[in-house]
Amino acid sequence: MTAQLSLVYKPSHVGAEVWAKQLEAIRSAVNYLGLKEVAFELDVSGSSLCDALNERDRKRWAAEWTHVLKAMLASKRDAIADDMLRALLDGDVATTPFDITEPVELTSEELAAAYARELRALGEPGQRAMAKVHRGGRRSR
Repeated sequence: MTAQLSLVYKPSHVGAEVWAKQLEAIRSAVNYLGLKEVAFELDVSGSSLCDALNERDRKRWAAEWTHVLKAMLASKRDAIADDMLRALLDGDVATTPFDITEPVELTSEELAAAYARELRALGEPGQRAMAKVHRGGRRSR
């Protein structure tokens, strides 16, 4: 039995597919935040923004605008904005082997071990700090 070869798409095709999805997420975010507010923040006219969102008249969405849009969504601090921000971030890593994950809560033991590792990496000052903690915070005389 022979192993089946996986299909490999050209990077230009993969990039175009991911961009189409990310542009749709950008459109949703602009709609949610409001065209006027986004245009004001980007310092462009509303018509230029609409043309860029729809890739009309040789106008394209500028890469730096995505980061402004992300900052605007992050400042909203609500569930809808968080979901839209997540969609944009997922698009950023879609063509890579990386995933965006939620923060993992460390146990007390894992946290203590991480602190100890970082303190050891500081050299002598870190060693003194660890010794002070082990003595219960008392100073030696």
